[in-house]
Order: sequence, then structure tokens, then C-alpha cells
Amino acid sequence: MKDLIEILEEESEKLGILPPCFLRYNGMIGFITGLYHGKGNPLEKDPINPKGSIGAFAQRNYYRILVNKVKALLHTLQLNGFFPKGAGRIYCNSRFPEKSFALASGFGVRGKNSLVIVPSLGTFLVLGGVLFPASLFPRGWAEMEKRQGLHSRLVSKGFPLCENCKACQEACPTGALEQPGIVDPSRCLQAYASHPYIVPEKIAARWGTLFYGCDVCQVVCPHNTVRYAPNSTLRIPLFDTQVLEPKGYLGGGIDLGTVLETPDEQLRKGIFRHSVLDIAWITPQTLKRNALLALSHQPVSSDWITPRKDLLEKYRTCSDPILRFAAEYTMKKIRNKIL
Repeated sequence: MKDLIEILEEESEKLGILPPCFLRYNGMIGFITGLYHGKGNPLEKDPINPKGSIGAFAQRNYYRILVNKVKALLHTLQLNGFFPKGAGRIYCNSRFPEKSFALASGFGVRGKNSLVIVPSLGTFLVLGGVLFPASLFPRGWAEMEKRQGLHSRLVSKGFPLCENCKACQEACPTGALEQPGIVDPSRCLQAYASHPYIVPEKIAARWGTLFYGCDVCQVVCPHNTVRYAPNSTLRIPLFDTQVLEPKGYLGGGIDLGTVLETPDEQLRKGIFRHSVLDIAWITPQTLKRNALLALSHQPVSSDWITPRKDLLEKYRTCSDPILRFAAEYTMKKIRNKIL
């Protein structure tokens, strides 16, 4: 009869997720896995139809896809008698310390960009797994722990795969990685893109075409640019993007005019329904501010701007300081195109 590790590895390969690693956490035992999504589609700049860029992790709702795959994996474990029905708490993009789980279990190592680097694979993946009460975990845990080498693993305080590389630190548009491995949220573009803050002008000047999801520190990472070694022991599951669920697909860019023209109440549950942006804490105010700033850093046709002059002026004179500042900044940048 196959044991737990064999079932986990076989089923994860079938599902197109990475081989799970075991971990302990606050009286619970579980495992962590990941879904590799790659670099995503690049933004195609079009002055007639300007778009804002979407980070690779947000182009599809990979979190939901991974949760569904982990559910299927857990169901198989229950059918094989390893756990009772209803046991196990699935986590993904959650309040649990998923990065710490990945490091402690040996699933990956710490990178200077603050992300988890999976050797021979890189950082373009989302993390998730299952936690069980220790009392429900099958006997033989010590043997499984030994087989995965967990008894000798420690969370590294250094950056074992980065060495003297500073590519991510040097490429960060705002210098948010001045200290290796630590993101300064007061300078991080993605931190601003996720929350309803007034964006300081010095940050707005570095905003670029970002709408949601800054990938700069990942794109330049050598571990995301090299091809996988033929003799690598890591099996890299690749899934067919054509069979992924179409719900929540955003692609490499989002139409900025549509975002700015859509009423707040129709934004989250309209064009962003089922996407990673369909969550309550990312407000319409935040998304519209992002759209305004993304508009300021790309070539935009006067033919696009002219019929939207009143719309932009509405944002520039609105009572909301967050939107007002973004609109004022953007209209200064594109003033020569406003007829």
C-alpha cells in the first residue's frame, strides 16, 4: 500500500502543482505546495487604447486555481484513509505565514527580493497547502520527517541563492529593497497599488504603467531567467493554460478608460469579478487612482483624451484627496494632449 508521501507526490504531479513539503505550526502538522505560473503576458502599449499593466500573479486568479487543486489533493488523501472527512484547513493567500512555511519546510529559500525562491524554478508561483491538528496526522510522522530531511532543516537567515547578486535591489524603481530581503512599504509600488493612500509625487514619478502587480524585482532575478537544468531533480509541473477556468482572467493589461468610466458599485463585481481584485479590501478608489497614475506614464493619443476631458476634470476636482491628487498629477503629465 502506498504511504502518504507517495500519494502526495503522485497526485500533486497529476494536478500540476509542486511536490509538497511537510511543516509544523502551533500544534498542527501540514504541508505546503505551490502553483508555478511563469512570467505572464507583457503589456502591449497602445496610444489609442491605453492599458495598465497587470503583474504575472494577478493575470489569472491563480490563488483560486491552487485552492481547487489542493482541495482535490485533500479529497484523495481522505479517500485513501489518511484523514477523516472534513479534516484539514486549506490556506492560500491567507493570514497564515506562507513564506515562513515555505522556508521552514525546505520548499524554498529566502531571496533578497523578500520572496521565496524555489531552486531550479524561481519565484513566479503562488503558495498554499493544508494544516491538520497534530492528533489527526497519520502515524509514522517521524519517519516521514526524516525522509524529507526536516530534522536538519533550519530557516536560513541569509540568502543562500543570491550571494553577491543585487539585481532586484538595483532594479526596484523606488529603492524599496534598500535592505536585502526587507520591503519598505513606504516606497513599494505594489504596497501603494493595493491600498487607498495618497501616492507621494516622488513615488508617482516612478509609477510607470502599473495598474496592479509590480514584477520588476522578479523579472530581473537570475533564478527566473535561466532555463531549468536537464539533470534537475525537481519536477516542474506545467499546466495547459487553455484548460484553466476563464473566470477572472485579466491578461497582461486592463483598459484604463473602462476602469475610470465604470461606476464604483459595478467595478469589483463587474470587470474584476472572480479575479484577484474581487476582494473587499481593494477599493474602487484604489483601482481608479491606479488607473489615473498608469495613464500618466505612457503615450496616449489626443483622440483618446479629448472625449474624456470632462471625466478627467471630474476626478481632478472631486472631494476625494486620493483621486484628486492622482488626477492632478496625470493631467499635468498629459496637458499638451488635452485639446
